[in-house]
Order: sequence, then structure tokens, then C-alpha cells
Amino acid sequence: MTSTEPKFSWQQYRDLASGVAGYWRSYGAWREVICSPFVHIAIFVTVLSSGYWMSSPWHATAVSLLPNLLGFGVTGYAIWIGWGDEKLREALMDIGKGEKGSGYVQISAIFAHFGMVQCIALVLALVASALDYQLSPKSGLACIFHSLSLPTDTMSYLRPFGAAVGYFFFVYAIFTALETTLALFRLAGWVQKMRKMQKTKPTPQNQQ
Repeated sequence: MTSTEPKFSWQQYRDLASGVAGYWRSYGAWREVICSPFVHIAIFVTVLSSGYWMSSPWHATAVSLLPNLLGFGVTGYAIWIGWGDEKLREALMDIGKGEKGSGYVQISAIFAHFGMVQCIALVLALVASALDYQLSPKSGLACIFHSLSLPTDTMSYLRPFGAAVGYFFFVYAIFTALETTLALFRLAGWVQKMRKMQKTKPTPQNQQ
């Protein structure tokens, strides 16, 4: 009798890695992130707001705002995928081509980055919320610290660093919404340019 139980396979992990690698390459990889003005502004806002995230439960604000922002991004991406007819999509495949791919792929990569950053920010906020408590010396985590020869109050030293990273991703997630909006505006410029080129292109009758 053959078993119908599903067998474990690494294929899903390979597909996930392939999808993330494709998005990352189309987005521009680390060069795009490091040179991004949105990253620079997010760092500046994080430093400027250090008094807030060091002394207040910033993660509560992030957890309340990010799901709505994530839903907005997913909805916008779904609209973008279904936008226009087949002829327009084929045209978008030919404009804005570069190292990152066509304009269609570039905009899709920005949407994917939008969702990726928001997911990371939301997970960090949830982890920060879960760890926002006074560690008991008899807890399992305290025992782990003790086995590693670390002081029980190690979390108090790590919390400011974790708060800085989490708050940065929270702010950056907000600015990726602006990045996506500007990318769509850039796409509108590409489409307008394409339409003008089609209008100025001589027809067979004019050539005769």
C-alpha cells in the first residue's frame, strides 16, 4: 500500500530563494539600497527620533500601522499586475530597459521591495513587542544566557540596538511607499513618451 503523505522537499526553499534573488537583482541589489535617498532619510529620522524609540513602546505604533500599509501595497501590486491590456504590457516590456530589466520588471521589483521591507519591519515590531518584559532570573532565556556565561540582564543591553534597527525598518517601510508612488509616476512618463513616439511615427500612407 503506497503512502499518500507528502514527502519533504527542498524545492519550495529553492523556489523561494530563486524568487528573492530575482527580485533583489531587478531592484538593484545592495548598490540601490546603499545609494537610496529613502534609506538615508530613514536613518536620519531614526537618529532624530532616538529619544522616542529608546524610552517608548515604538513597536505598538508599528504593529498598528504596518498591516494597513502592507495591505495597501499588496492591493496596489495586484492592480499593477492587472493594469492595461496585453498590448500595453508588451510595450512596457520594451521601455526603460537597463541592467535591472524592463520598466515593467523594475516597477514590479519596487513593489516587491515595498512588501519585503514592510514584512521585515512588522516581524521586528512583533518580536520587540514579545520581548518587551522584565526578564526573570529563572526563565528559560535567562538560563541560556547563564549557560553562555552572559549576564542575566543581557537583554537590557541588546534592547536599544534592537529598537534602533526595528524603528529604522519601520520608518524605511513608510518611505518605500513614497518610492513606489514615484516609480509609478516615472512609469506614467514612460507611457507618455511611448505614446508621443507612436504619434510621430510616420504611417505607410505618409511614407508614400
